[in-house]
Amino acid sequence: MPPELRRRIEELVARIPRYAIRAVIEEIDASGRQRTGRARILRDSLVEQFNRLRPFKARRLFTSLFEPLLVDDPVLYRARDPVPGLIQRVDMGGIWQALSRYAFPKLAMEVQDRLDVLSQDALLDRVLAGPEALALRERMRLAAVEHLALVPTNRRMAEEFLTLANREALQDARRRVPHLTAKAPIDLRLLAFAQAVLEEGEPLLAALERMRLDLSDTPATGEHRHAEVDGQAALVVGYIRELRGICPNRDYEDPVVWLPSLMALNVKGRYDVVLRYVREYGGPAVSENHPLHQALFGHFAACCATLGETVNAVFGEVDGPAGAVLSLPRPVRDLLAETLTRLDRSLTALSAGGLLASRFVGPRVRPRLAEAARSLSTAALPVLADRVRAAVTARHAPTPDHDDVVWLLGFLRSWSSVLASVGYATPDLTAFRNRLVQDAGAAFLQASKVEDGDDPSARMAHILRIERLLGAVGEGVGPWIGAMSQGLQRIARFHLESDAPIDPDARAVIDRIVAAVGQELARSRNWQSAELVSLLRLYEARTG
Repeated sequence: MPPELRRRIEELVARIPRYAIRAVIEEIDASGRQRTGRARILRDSLVEQFNRLRPFKARRLFTSLFEPLLVDDPVLYRARDPVPGLIQRVDMGGIWQALSRYAFPKLAMEVQDRLDVLSQDALLDRVLAGPEALALRERMRLAAVEHLALVPTNRRMAEEFLTLANREALQDARRRVPHLTAKAPIDLRLLAFAQAVLEEGEPLLAALERMRLDLSDTPATGEHRHAEVDGQAALVVGYIRELRGICPNRDYEDPVVWLPSLMALNVKGRYDVVLRYVREYGGPAVSENHPLHQALFGHFAACCATLGETVNAVFGEVDGPAGAVLSLPRPVRDLLAETLTRLDRSLTALSAGGLLASRFVGPRVRPRLAEAARSLSTAALPVLADRVRAAVTARHAPTPDHDDVVWLLGFLRSWSSVLASVGYATPDLTAFRNRLVQDAGAAFLQASKVEDGDDPSARMAHILRIERLLGAVGEGVGPWIGAMSQGLQRIARFHLESDAPIDPDARAVIDRIVAAVGQELARSRNWQSAELVSLLRLYEARTG
């Protein structure tokens, strides 16, 4: 085939989206045209492009033994201790690096070379599901079980293994998660769990795959919500019974026995299902060492650590002179919002499950909350207070970080509500909110003063900015709106007399101004005021 045609085919393949490559290959195979020169070159180029995206074939084959359990959770990265039943993808990568160096280095190279040969003209996913690949995986599984059984018996071996595994996992995690300084370590407990999963082999893997498909990621809403949670909790009960049959010799507190509930928690994030399982089906007795209780507390502790570390990292970067502008990128906002939501759900599960009242878990909760609250108070509040003052006094235009300030105010309000749900006082946030209301009230009075030559629409824009800031903490400008304010009357009259459409937010302020005017006319002799009456009639004519 001419080099020019081959080059054009390769350029075409490079432009095909990753998710569509498999479908194109299947279409070529189904058409029966792969024997022609162009079709064969196109198919070979597609296979090469698909497999090039997955260079670590031996690692991919081995980690498929854990695939239903693997997660990539930026919140749980920051758990202080390994969470029972949880294997992060980066941790599995670290364990693979250590196993391929210390347990079966020659076998790992042999498997990689053989998979390279098998995947020259076939999709890697099909190759990995073939009988030869599964036989190679079984050899690696047996070698890994044998080595992991020896690691705890030899201190030097354990140190070398864990050092390499943790170094690789941390490097990989830092590439995935912003502001990550440390993560939950890979320790002997996690290695013991991985060893147990490998020992049980194919029967356990098949059950875990069915669990992954049966357990729902997102809860139902509306009238079917309670029935869906009940059904998912019943599935957990059924799978726990099945696993006890698959693993009859496992101890009661072995995480493998409780993998259905741990999978619902770690993989699916279904705190509601775990809570229903504990409350309706008995669940395990409250214990400090039970894996389900350790996992629930691990989620809570990870949320607290994520909040504190992320806030410290973000606001530690806001240095320099006073008035430095805030910058909260979308990934940071999403991480903080998701973490707070999960913190609320984990606290609800701990509380409703009776764990907050237990002597095993309860005393450890308050120090974690205090640590996160301290980070928010010492790192975020001083910076936010400065930016709020700048935002409420920005008379002519919004500050560059106005949206960031509004978002952060709403976040702190939600944080305060979460703490209040477990009876945790927030005097710092209460004092900050009171100062905000005072500053906003003073700024509103200035904004409502319209002098000759002032633009009433600019004054309204300033009032709306103050209203938005107050709305983020559940307040508004309503208490300061008075019927006798000449400035507010001029602002309302200006918008009502204009032919331009009135913004809904501005309309809400005008409604409150006119309502105050109506109340004044109804309760006093100011009904004789021509200005108030004309404003009321103007409003009725415009909105009637």
